Amino acid sequence: MEAFNNYIKQFPHYTPKVYDMVLPYLQEKVVKAGDYLLQEGKICKHISFIEKGLFRLYYLTDGKEVTECFCKENSITTSYSSLITATASEINIQAIEDSKLIVLPYHGLQKLYKKELFWQQVGRLAAESEFLIMESHNRFIRDLSATERYRLILENEADLLQRVPLNYLATYLQITPETLSRIRKKIVRT
Repeated sequence: MEAFNNYIKQFPHYTPKVYDMVLPYLQEKVVKAGDYLLQEGKICKHISFIEKGLFRLYYLTDGKEVTECFCKENSITTSYSSLITATASEINIQAIEDSKLIVLPYHGLQKLYKKELFWQQVGRLAAESEFLIMESHNRFIRDLSATERYRLILENEADLLQRVPLNYLATYLQITPETLSRIRKKIVRT
């Protein structure tokens, strides 16, 4: 739980009191590689802090997987639209590695919102961060060539190249595994 405590310390107005306030609502959860935290069609009822491990968020379009993002240690993962609207999720959240989570039920978060302004700020700032990440990814896909997208990951998130299977990385870059293989060979030669 110390990693979660360190995570919330980054938010304005943190005090040990607000950490103690959340403890009764938190649960630890282990998810094995390949297992799902959430499957499409299910209603998301939790926000999960990733203490250890790696997840991918993906959806199906025309029967093909499209990876929206990878979530790793010291970050939050959830299906925000399903969580907020209590409707079926359109995404899957799958563990790529054996993972350990700190899970906060949505009803617990709602209670914290009512008790302490700090938790309202955390909710707002986390939602704003999620929005910026998704907007950045949309620009990433729309404005960059496949080679530029791969180079950007190589420069900024090289650890993903060691941790993520290439077929998942290809779905994130929205290219075929064969195209990814050609790009990688070309970059190695230059």
